[in-house]
Amino acid sequence: MNILIIKLSSIGDCLLATPAIESIRKGYPNSFITWLIEDKAKDIALLNPNVDEVIVIDKKNFKIKNYLSLIKKLRSRHYDLSIDLQGVDRTSIFSFLSGAPVRYVEDYADLGFLSNKKIARRGRPLEHAVKFYLFLAEKSGGEKIEEPKLTLVTSEEDKKFASDFLESSFVKSTKKNIFIGINPAGAWKTKRWPVKYFIELSKKLINSFNANIVIFGGKGEEHLSKEILNILNKPNVVSAVGKTTLKQAKELLAKMDYFVTSDSGLMHIASSIWTLKTIALFGPTDPELTGPVGKNFTVLRDNLICIPCFKKVCPLNKNKIGNNNLTECVLCMKRIMPDIVFDIIKQDLTINKEINRIT
Repeated sequence: MNILIIKLSSIGDCLLATPAIESIRKGYPNSFITWLIEDKAKDIALLNPNVDEVIVIDKKNFKIKNYLSLIKKLRSRHYDLSIDLQGVDRTSIFSFLSGAPVRYVEDYADLGFLSNKKIARRGRPLEHAVKFYLFLAEKSGGEKIEEPKLTLVTSEEDKKFASDFLESSFVKSTKKNIFIGINPAGAWKTKRWPVKYFIELSKKLINSFNANIVIFGGKGEEHLSKEILNILNKPNVVSAVGKTTLKQAKELLAKMDYFVTSDSGLMHIASSIWTLKTIALFGPTDPELTGPVGKNFTVLRDNLICIPCFKKVCPLNKNKIGNNNLTECVLCMKRIMPDIVFDIIKQDLTINKEINRIT
């Protein structure tokens, strides 16, 4: 059996789909599985043990000739089955043009008529993305997964990168420093926590615990880390923004004690690391649908009546700049105060200190 799985969306969303990929592998153990994925999330697929081939779309540089070449490549694979885990227009088109005689998609897809196996979800309540993707996978012939875990496989080189990064960034201390990762970035500006809050939190953590702070983020988000570095101006704070691959970021996160982040791909990577305590800050999105998966995390959100609104532009924001309707943050994120995050870390460190003293 030759199977094409299509999932092209964000880093976090693709990571949340990895249990579904595992389900399909277990349902079709002797199949050859190809994952069609975008360049920004390719690291999630490349070393995935349940995937045999990865076809990458570089969306930013894709032109008509590239699409024609992609369709030719897909058709040359002679797929028996395609499973569209996204259900948007272009994924429906790719599924149809792949030539697979059996094509699964959820029945709400706008171009679902291009597929011949509709998965009905009517009457099914809204649920976390992991559960929904597993539902689609199981209805496509996948095996039930009782305890889903997100999969992002790293290498020894990635681990070495993380060790070398910390060794070259911080002065060695005779005392055990705590390492805290912060993520001021986010695909939606409305998801971001104010930079000044990260600065205030970092000051408290450094002054109270002599913490080492690592700033995380992707390429194009360096301006956020520069502001933090310029104001703090301390050797305890370094930036990894734009300096890591997804796999390197995972290994660097694995060396942190705590990670403070908005709803993002890095949040999901962090939540897959069971030794890391993640504090996830939610505003316009719903943690019940896209929150962290795992056990070692805390979700913070405000109680404004308008959340979750799922908006990339906040209608309540009065400080408008151009078409962005946004300066630094939106109200629901601004109402999550730095002291709340600090107290969570302080309390946890106090409990751990007491446990260590007793043992």
